[in-house]
Amino acid sequence: MKEIEVVLSMPLFHHRMVRKRSITVVIDILRSTTSIIGALDYGVKSIIPVSSHVEAEVMKADGYILAAEEEGVKISFADYGISVDEFWKEELIGKEIVFNTPNGTKAFRLTREETEQVLIGGFPNLSALTKYILKQNNNVLLVCAGSNNMPSLEDQIFAGALAQKLMESGLYESNCDSLHSSIDVWNTAKKDIFQYIKKLSHRKKYPNVLSEKALQYTFTLDACSTIPVLHFNHITALKP
Repeated sequence: MKEIEVVLSMPLFHHRMVRKRSITVVIDILRSTTSIIGALDYGVKSIIPVSSHVEAEVMKADGYILAAEEEGVKISFADYGISVDEFWKEELIGKEIVFNTPNGTKAFRLTREETEQVLIGGFPNLSALTKYILKQNNNVLLVCAGSNNMPSLEDQIFAGALAQKLMESGLYESNCDSLHSSIDVWNTAKKDIFQYIKKLSHRKKYPNVLSEKALQYTFTLDACSTIPVLHFNHITALKP
């Protein structure tokens, strides 16, 4: 049987138990991975994640379309913010977009060097992601980006949802306490997820950062079947 593990924040990645032949799913629900899923599903060609405003400004000067924020507010030289609904625009179909997401980019760079494949997960592609992973002959790492090197509850909720679906297949085994606790959190949250997420620290810190449309998309299961995959320095939709 294959192994599956949940890593609750990036500093824990180096202490993971699963190391051989693994697929990694990067999870950064608010808002990086959700926005990438939504953008590619709408028709954006690719996402180029960068971790700093300096890097983003250089790419912008080179002619790239730039999506970037600081503390929930679009930075002055950016074309768009990073909320998922910013990418639902016809003029962005078929375009490459530089995406300034410090936390998410660190997670992408951390995982791409040490695993077979890096996928991007969120509630909108939960079932599609599950089906794809079940077809692969790999161990699985569910890596939560977290916030400020600490776990984020929204990431753990999704990790639990995906872990439960994978474990129910009977193809995986796990002795990972983080996995079992994540499944428990998911089974509590799913009873009324929109009520449950009111306690998220990110929502308390930035209460107006998500529009109602973006909030609904972020926490609605199976809104699409798009699976983003990380290449060396860009992300595209996985081709069936």
